[in-house]
This record gives sequence, structure tokens and C-alpha cells, in this order.
Amino acid sequence: MSNGSNGNEVNEGSVQRIEKRKYRLQIYLSSEAYERLLAIRQLAEAHTNVEVIRNALRLYEWFLEQKKEGYKFHLVKDEKALEVELMF
Repeated sequence: MSNGSNGNEVNEGSVQRIEKRKYRLQIYLSSEAYERLLAIRQLAEAHTNVEVIRNALRLYEWFLEQKKEGYKFHLVKDEKALEVELMF
């Protein structure tokens, strides 16, 4: 670990802790993954890439909690329901 110039930064590999509760994360994406991120950002009308990532984390966390509780997921359209099994 190394201290940053302002004394509040700690470098831990590719994660940099800033102040007490904020973390800076550097990630590398393939061109295809970055294009997907930008497409999702536009579709979601998100202002920033980090907004997309935060929302994705919240949704993924919620999904995993529901799956752990034994819930099944269905897509419903025009009174037709399709059970969905996600493999992650």
C-alpha cells in the first residue's frame, strides 16, 4: 500500500480507496464489452457509465437474493408467462 499525495488515498492493487467510503476502480473492457456498456447507457438514459454499473450491481444483488430465497423468474406479456432460468 502507498499513500497518495493528500494522505487519504491508499492504493490496493487496481482498487484505490479515496477518503473513507469511496473507492476508485479501474477496469479493462474489450471493445465489445465497452460498446455494450455505451448501448446500455443510452437505452437507460443514464448520465454516466458509473450510473449504469451501479444500477447493474443493485439489480444483480437483488437477483441473487431472490434466487437464494427460491424464487423463479418469469417474463409476462399479454397474459403469457415464460419461465426464465439464468445460468449465473
